[in-house]
Formats: sequence, structure tokens, C-alpha cells
Amino acid sequence: MTKARPRQKKAATEAKTQKGLVIQIALGLLMVAGTLTIIALAPGIGAALKMLDPNPRKAMDKLERGLRRLSQSGDLEVEGTGKNSRYRITPTGAQRLARLRFAEYTYPPHTKKWDGKWRLVCFDIPETEQYVRKLFQSKLSDIGFYRLQNSVFVFPYECSELINLADQAFDLEKYVRVALVERIDNEQHLLNFFCLKR
Repeated sequence: MTKARPRQKKAATEAKTQKGLVIQIALGLLMVAGTLTIIALAPGIGAALKMLDPNPRKAMDKLERGLRRLSQSGDLEVEGTGKNSRYRITPTGAQRLARLRFAEYTYPPHTKKWDGKWRLVCFDIPETEQYVRKLFQSKLSDIGFYRLQNSVFVFPYECSELINLADQAFDLEKYVRVALVERIDNEQHLLNFFCLKR
């Protein structure tokens, strides 16, 4: 009996991951295409289907079920029925996609030489948005930002992609500021932290 539980938990986790992947692919296709009349003609559909299932028919079924769920939850608008259905992503769906992408975001490897400037990310996310504040702080820490103060993080590389994604996901534009700074006093600990030299 005790061995069945880990297997059940693993199966449930895999199902949840698969469901999240279906949702992300469906919303992603619609963000790229705008409006889809025939889902089979969506740009990038072949590669997307292979991610869902090696069998194209099963993958298409999973995608179509995902589209139906997304329309029921208000993430998609659907006009018409059957093969004449037209799918369009709603603002709610666009925000849901941004949140999924934010959760999975990893900073690409640093390929360029450091430009000698610091990116200061300062934020004042209200107490009513405590969950979002913690998510944002965790993401900055996970990526490798240095926590200078409670709501001030430092990073030596371009980070506008992450900040834009956070804004799309959680409407943070009025709470988050990014400053490009030439020097920070007593910055040797930052240089050490990021393994950089001036």
C-alpha cells in the first residue's frame, strides 16, 4: 500500500505538468497567430504537437481538449463550431500565458562581456499583493540577482525581458523600477558575488 502512493503522486504530477504544457502550447500558438480558424494550420503546430505526444492524432486530441478547457475558463473566445471554429486569446488568457512563462523563465547563459553597469531593480509591491511580491523576489533570487536591500536587487546583465514578463503576468508596471547605474559605492562584494572585474 505504501509503494502505491508515490506512484500515484508521480502520475498526478505528470498529468498536471502535461496539462500545463497543453495550456501553454495552446495559448502560445494563439499569441503568435492572433486568431486561428483551423488549428492544424497554426504556425509551429508540428513542433508543438510533438511536445504533447509522438502520435500526431493523440497530440491533436490533447490540444483540442485543451482549447475547449481554455474557452470554458474564459482564456479563449470561440466563434462558430466544429471545423469552422475561430479561436482568439482573451486578455485573461494572455495574462495566464505570461504567468506560465514567468514561472518557467530561466535567464539565458551570459555570452556577452559585462558592460560595466549595474541594473538596480527596485519595487514597492503593496501588502495586498504579498503573494506576487514573494513570487517576484523568489524569481529574482533564483536567476541570480543580488539582494542589496529588502526591495532592491542588483544584476550586472540586461534583464528587461524578465521585467516585461513580470509586468505582463502581474501588472507590476506601477510598482517596479529598473535603473541603469555606472557605479555603486563599496561594490567589491558585488563584483565578487558575480565573479566580475572592473
